[in-house]
Amino acid sequence: MRKIKHYGLVIALSLTLGEVGTLTSCSEKDELMDEPSWLGNSIYDWLKDQGNYSYTMRLIDDLGQKQVLSQTGSKTLFVANDDVYNQFFQQNDWKVSGYDQLTDAQKKLLFNSSMVNNAYLIELLSSVSGPKPLKGQCMRRPTAASVFDSVSTMKPAEMPQTIFWKELRDAGQPIILLRDNTTKPMIHFLPVFMQNNKITDEDLAILTNGVSTSASDSWVNGKKLTDIDITCKNGYIHKVDGLPTAADNMAEIVHKHQNMSRFASLMDRFSAPYYDDGATKEYNALNNTQEKVYTLKYFSQTSNTKEYPGSEGGALDKDPSGQTVEATLAFDPGWNQYMYINTAGRDLHYDCGALLVPSNDALDYWWNHDGKALQDMYGSWENVPMNVLVKLLDINFIRSFIETVPSKFKNILDNTNKVPIGITRNHVDSCFMGCNGVVYLLNRVFTPSAYSSVSFPALVNENTMKVISKAIEKLEFEPYLNSMDSYYSFIIPSNTALLTYVDPCTYGSTTSVLYEFFWDEQKKALGAHRFLYDLATETKVEGDLADASDEQVRNRLNDILDNLIIVDSLKPEQKYYRTKGGSTLKIENVDKEGTMTVSAGLQIEQGKSVTVNTIYDMTKTGNGKSYVVDNMPLGSRKSLYAMLKEQSDTLFYHFYAKGDSANTLTKSMLGKSRGCLDYNCSLFDRYDYTAYMPTDASIKPYVDAGLLPTWNDFYKVKAELEAMEGFNASTAKGRTKRFKVLDIISSRIMNFVKYHIQDNSIYVGGKPVSGVKYETSALNPTNKRFFSVTVTADATQLTIEDQLGNKSHVITSGSHNLMGREYWIDNPGSDGYGENIYNASDVVLHTVDAPLFFEDLNKKGTWRAEVDAKIAELKDQN
Repeated sequence: MRKIKHYGLVIALSLTLGEVGTLTSCSEKDELMDEPSWLGNSIYDWLKDQGNYSYTMRLIDDLGQKQVLSQTGSKTLFVANDDVYNQFFQQNDWKVSGYDQLTDAQKKLLFNSSMVNNAYLIELLSSVSGPKPLKGQCMRRPTAASVFDSVSTMKPAEMPQTIFWKELRDAGQPIILLRDNTTKPMIHFLPVFMQNNKITDEDLAILTNGVSTSASDSWVNGKKLTDIDITCKNGYIHKVDGLPTAADNMAEIVHKHQNMSRFASLMDRFSAPYYDDGATKEYNALNNTQEKVYTLKYFSQTSNTKEYPGSEGGALDKDPSGQTVEATLAFDPGWNQYMYINTAGRDLHYDCGALLVPSNDALDYWWNHDGKALQDMYGSWENVPMNVLVKLLDINFIRSFIETVPSKFKNILDNTNKVPIGITRNHVDSCFMGCNGVVYLLNRVFTPSAYSSVSFPALVNENTMKVISKAIEKLEFEPYLNSMDSYYSFIIPSNTALLTYVDPCTYGSTTSVLYEFFWDEQKKALGAHRFLYDLATETKVEGDLADASDEQVRNRLNDILDNLIIVDSLKPEQKYYRTKGGSTLKIENVDKEGTMTVSAGLQIEQGKSVTVNTIYDMTKTGNGKSYVVDNMPLGSRKSLYAMLKEQSDTLFYHFYAKGDSANTLTKSMLGKSRGCLDYNCSLFDRYDYTAYMPTDASIKPYVDAGLLPTWNDFYKVKAELEAMEGFNASTAKGRTKRFKVLDIISSRIMNFVKYHIQDNSIYVGGKPVSGVKYETSALNPTNKRFFSVTVTADATQLTIEDQLGNKSHVITSGSHNLMGREYWIDNPGSDGYGENIYNASDVVLHTVDAPLFFEDLNKKGTWRAEVDAKIAELKDQN
């Protein structure tokens, strides 16, 4: 029976090992009567027989684990011999010089963190368990350790000097603190895993500080395995060349290293102690006490947000009192089981994080050189606001380790603009393996592009520009504005300016609505008060309006930012600039503080301008200049239709039918659907356009020659057809024939007008262009492409050449550079003031001295001849 019992254990062990395969090298007698000849003693007996594992034996005995490791179960144990322990007792962070000085907690930590509750060969240790084990994908796994194996006591003097620790610090009493309320997993770099994830020999050499030069070596918790796969009847033993203690988490590594103390203090700005009810109950039950237990957490986008013992990986953005914090790190460096949020369902087994930690000397050098702007503004590290400091820290928080090992350093991106930061192996001083990631000690600081970009003045001047700074962050304009591949001229509205925003969704109403944007410090959110507003007198009107919804706030601020960013430098000889959103700003007295002015469409219509008070030159290390204004540049109220109406005394009938708005352009080219403020041009989309309007005198000869019909001609022919048998509206066939005839007239008018509307807004005094082709709205039926015009423009003139080689010139002594904007409003609100800007199109209108043609009308003949021919053709068909 004894032999049968032992053989049952062997079978159980083989099943536990799973991937080992069929047991071999067993004789028939082995199979029926005894244990296999290759199977060793129990783990406990093996250690006893070796004679140089007395410290490990004492740990097992003192912790009551002899029975477990002698007879039952299947375990994997990582062991160090007595020589390793003796070296440890000579120098260690625990300040113990012998075994007898170890506390029960330290003994538990030493033993439990070196044991895995399953039997694993080294080859299988890198496989993720499951119905189909995933080989070479595991780098971390839980051990037998408990979170209560490493409970610490923190004294008031040790608590960070921040507001989040103040209450406990002022209480003057030590607290029971868990550095994290999840257990520390074992982290291992094993050959199959490294091969699978393309971790090279050189990578491992850097990660092990030169100790290992081959990716065929095996490492566990930062210790090299010297002998593996020692088979026992109840599991496996693997020897290590160092004490197999649980690896610290990244936050602990940073705090324990003398040359990382500056970075540790910066991280502490984002930490807080959270009362942990679950941990309190379990701790008191284990120790028969009545203590409160706290868990140290870091405000972060990916954090252990669930109470002990689980973890969720959500955002932690509230302090212990429930108030939303100013800024959060990319992830919690103290979360033992950290894993980034992913859609593949991968957990801690697959990956971990990494920290790039500049040394104290590197940070001090940076503070006095590249970071001098922060030093001048705030005086000390402690005074730098969290939302500013987080930009510097986040560039060092690497979410995925396996994607960014030294041979893949090019994958490490600046979080603020998503481009590589330029780190190389030469920047790494040393490495430290933690239970949740690897810490690289660096000899330099990588400056985030946020500190060099045109948005930096808004970031650091929160007293005067906080609203727009938060809009840049919340609406995700940071990657765009922080790009160092472009030059930006950024018009920054101050907090004061954002109290003067007139909602363009209400331009079509008798009474407009004024938005006063603000930053809600308590909710840590953007908002806007709304008031009825008389635009003519620029005064508020009595009447209550609810605050803008979150959606309205985002919608308006998106439009504001889009139309304050110019992707170009400003030049004294140029006055008109196209914005990122497609609208145009008129800027005069460039780079002269106090006299430099900015005008958008509304200011031009009102004969006003906005003065630039302060200019920030970010060109030395950054990507342009920033211009601060205390009033809002506001878009035009005028559609193309409205501008044409104003010019109707000088423009011919094709472009505005005097006294008959229904005939303007053509019904198919103008629309006024739900939410539209005015008649909008249906040819427009979310883009910018130029419209050329020939004078009456220049078009009249073509009308007199019968080459261009008018809308009067259209209606006269329509009346003729109505009186003509077979062409009136009394039958379906009659309506069809009538349409075919009238389409000849309307198509000539529409195609003529469409050819005078081109893509891109071109201004006299705008960005110079020379011989540039632009598509118009007139479609070539032959190749299904749009006919083009060729444009040349500079500071004083604009010339257009048509398809026939004819040239037309903008009449600069008359109406030109007329700025318009058309809005489409989505879901008009119940209060009649609209919900959101669904779409906006920008257009500039110029009067020109000659019409443009894409075909020779003389060769085509008169419209009347074409109409008569079509009527005759249709009659013959009868």
